[in-house]
Amino acid sequence: MAVVVRDLPEGKLDDHPCFSRFEVTERTVSITKRWLRSVYSKFGPCVKVAYIDGKSVGMVQYAPMDIFPHVKRHDAHRTILIHCIYVSEEYRGRGIGRKLMEALINDLSKPHPYLNGGVFQGIEALAGRSRPGPAGPLEFFTKMGFQVIKQLSSSDFLVRLNLPVSNL
Repeated sequence: MAVVVRDLPEGKLDDHPCFSRFEVTERTVSITKRWLRSVYSKFGPCVKVAYIDGKSVGMVQYAPMDIFPHVKRHDAHRTILIHCIYVSEEYRGRGIGRKLMEALINDLSKPHPYLNGGVFQGIEALAGRSRPGPAGPLEFFTKMGFQVIKQLSSSDFLVRLNLPVSNL
């Protein structure tokens, strides 16, 4: 089982795994595509897709925090927010989520045009304990090295992974 992780090209947004796996309305697809195009125009690719034998089996969707209108933080432009991580049920427990995260961490640890060649400082996500949470399950993120930085409710947490400082 060879897992290949690739950026979802802007011209292939119809291939977004969530559009074919979930019952979503045309309106939801339209709004999501509009948002993704906006992120692509400002930041670049913001969805990584995991494939096995050419079939999409998972994805991670993300963007710099300052692209989200409700986020007002001094470090928002240097912090990535994971909007969603998803692996098809029949492929869970096979390391696909880990491969998606490793690809994301690897890419974000390099100089990025969004920061004029600077590097991102960290990745954050809203994780859930008793349910997956908006971005994914808390257990998954802690296994990936994320730390809880804030408890939002009895079962929801803000988690963060500090990225390595580049010596470039």
